[in-house]
Amino acid sequence: MNTFENKAFLARVRGGDFAHPGEEEAIDLVLSHVKPEPRETVLDAGCGLGATADAIGKKTGAVVVGVDLDAESMRYANAAYQDSQFIPGDVTKLGEMALPKMDVIYAFNSLYACPDLEACFSSFRKVSNSGARIAVFDYIAYDARALAGTECLPPSVHSMTQMRQLPERQGWACTGIVNLDLAYAAWYGRFLARMDGNRVALAAARSPELFDAVRKKYADMLRCLEQGTLGGALHVYARA
Repeated sequence: MNTFENKAFLARVRGGDFAHPGEEEAIDLVLSHVKPEPRETVLDAGCGLGATADAIGKKTGAVVVGVDLDAESMRYANAAYQDSQFIPGDVTKLGEMALPKMDVIYAFNSLYACPDLEACFSSFRKVSNSGARIAVFDYIAYDARALAGTECLPPSVHSMTQMRQLPERQGWACTGIVNLDLAYAAWYGRFLARMDGNRVALAAARSPELFDAVRKKYADMLRCLEQGTLGGALHVYARA
């Protein structure tokens, strides 16, 4: 679902250019744990269409830079959210980009798609100030084998152990974990209800076949959440 067209379809379902469950509610939850000061510099790693970066900037007064692999999404975000800057790039290679040093780094449902979690945190360290904080809001794999059998998410979804240990190897101490299993299930239940309530318009916007494929994917995801195969969590880190 990481093409521009598919992100735009999901944004239509969510009613905003968000690439993660919970939309503004999730942003407020994360900001209640890791909130930048006004004028601090913030990175949104894997920022999608830009609404999350824009919301963080408006809610905090921070200077926000978004990075995402998809160049078309970055063109869209720069046009739609001009108070932030959006740059196409690989979050595992941030040191090769002309970025300012970051005080806070956010990743909203993006790192699950990166097989090399250590490379992400190594990259974060290269562009962060001393005393930098990271908040990772993402899926958690509780049963990787069962999850792989569903094909609703890539096999790179990380476990709780990986989310604690791999960042530590790159100099990031995990300072807090917030379990979001129930919240993720509730958010995806609402997402599916929105899809069903807007079936005709959403199917017409792309195709009935795409609608059915997306709905099946997210219904499978909700089933995994309810069965305990998949979860969600907020991990908070400080630069050691």
